[in-house]
Amino acid sequence: MADFQIHTSQQQAGGAGPVRVVNVKGSLDAHTFLAFQKELESTLRANDAKVVLDCDGLDYMSSAGLGVLKKYVHDFRGRGGDIRIARVPEKVGNIIKLLGFSKVFKIFTTLDEAVSSYKPAPKD
Repeated sequence: MADFQIHTSQQQAGGAGPVRVVNVKGSLDAHTFLAFQKELESTLRANDAKVVLDCDGLDYMSSAGLGVLKKYVHDFRGRGGDIRIARVPEKVGNIIKLLGFSKVFKIFTTLDEAVSSYKPAPKD
């Protein structure tokens, strides 16, 4: 099993302000979901409501990891933000789709697309 790692950074999304990027590597499962939950809780306490979960390097995500995401997405949306998902490996993407989470989360092919998705729509 690969070591689970979390790295965070911030990127700017134009007029939407800062977006917290949470990069996860390894396996997000029953053994590691608490570390992930603590990171999301810390992000929420810091009032960073706009989050992109960068899954590049994520080998596996169990229902425990998806459960944490589902639990926190409502909190982030309640603060005017969201949790968006980027660069999902095919194996993890299949799990997300199979469990119906692709209807809950916006999923993007690239990190830039996910961050840019927070930009306000241009006014006509």
